[in-house]
Amino acid sequence: MNRSSLPVSVNTMRKWYESEEKVLQCTLPFQRHSGMWNAITKSNLVWSILADSYIPPIVLLKDKRGVDAKGKDIFGYQILEGQQRLITTLFPFLNDEWALHGATEPVEVDGFTYDIAGKKFSELEEELQDIVKNYRFTVQAIENYTMGEAEKLYYNINSGVALSTTQRGKARLGTELVEFLNSLLSGSFFTQAINITESQALKEDDLLMLMQGMALLDQRHEQREFKNISAATMLTYAESIRDTYNDDKREMLLEVVDYLDKAFTAKNKFLRKNNTPIVFVMAKIALEQEVEAESFRAFINDFANSLYPPYEEASGSGNIKIVNVNMRLRVMFLAMCQYFNWTPQNLPKPFLDSEPLLVDVMSAEN
Repeated sequence: MNRSSLPVSVNTMRKWYESEEKVLQCTLPFQRHSGMWNAITKSNLVWSILADSYIPPIVLLKDKRGVDAKGKDIFGYQILEGQQRLITTLFPFLNDEWALHGATEPVEVDGFTYDIAGKKFSELEEELQDIVKNYRFTVQAIENYTMGEAEKLYYNINSGVALSTTQRGKARLGTELVEFLNSLLSGSFFTQAINITESQALKEDDLLMLMQGMALLDQRHEQREFKNISAATMLTYAESIRDTYNDDKREMLLEVVDYLDKAFTAKNKFLRKNNTPIVFVMAKIALEQEVEAESFRAFINDFANSLYPPYEEASGSGNIKIVNVNMRLRVMFLAMCQYFNWTPQNLPKPFLDSEPLLVDVMSAEN
């Protein structure tokens, strides 16, 4: 097994990947499935390129495919390490297939600061486009290898990567369900509206918030009981829905996320980790009552600008305990009924049927 450096740009590798000859491929049987990175992780890579920050090497397997008319060797390449950076992130970004997350920080290049949040590749300044296109990873090309050696190298490279609880949960969800959830996370609600920190993004807390919303919908519609909605509990939840999240539930989830995408297209300070799963359930109720997305956003903004002491108390220490989660659901539900002039007792509760509605918890202060 021999190793050499390959001086090649991102744009050249993209052309290789999209060429009819498929000079660059990503079909190794032991590879993780592509498409696992969320919008913030992808955006962080683009930011790192523009900021000239350290990025780990790309590793390619290099194979001779034959010779051309002039007798020159023709080579093909397989991606051993780097498919998320190339296939999931940079190639689609160069093709304008996704926009940088709304939380992406400004980047300083040659003494100038550029605001890149929410932009597609074509919307970046020309000098920034050139940096991304012409960026050269440290690319290692492996030749004269056996497949066994390549597989061992792959697992050695990835063995030290620490995963968050949520990231470990991906394996329990299964590839098909992860791909479906990733498609939901690519909309404006999760990429532009939620108020998420960089450290939360790296742990993929957007997926955690989505799963918490799913669990709370299961609590409401299937009377499923949870002690809490912690990351560890969601790990168990992920395993339980791997082969049982049927088409009807997916359609309902898709409808809710699509509604939230329409309601929220820009960052909203209220949509923090603590509040987002609650808003998720309220969106389902708003849909049932045929509330326009813009009106739902207006309600959430009104709620955020008011003070509800029981909601605040349930948002402090132990906020993931189901008793506190249900208190927040209860208060926001009653506030929404008040806002839209609904009778709470005439609507399905936002939690277990056995839970009391407790209309006396309301005491808003504007």
